[in-house]
Amino acid sequence: MAHGQTGDNSLTMLLLRVWLWAVPIVMFGAALVFGGIAAADGSWGLTGAMFVLGLIAIGMMVMHYWLLYRFGKEPPR
Repeated sequence: MAHGQTGDNSLTMLLLRVWLWAVPIVMFGAALVFGGIAAADGSWGLTGAMFVLGLIAIGMMVMHYWLLYRFGKEPPR
């Protein structure tokens, strides 16, 4: 079975890193924007839901950071 490049500099690893960072950052940004709009409108239930979504996004960022540097390269110093 033939395998492609599997090192840290492969295109696949680059795309994986971009995906793992982009998704939670976009989720967090969307939660901030829609939470702010909901708060300005007085929709406190939706504001609470966006707060929870923001916490989930932060949790995903922490988990992805751990996964990338647990199985990938060393973290920046």
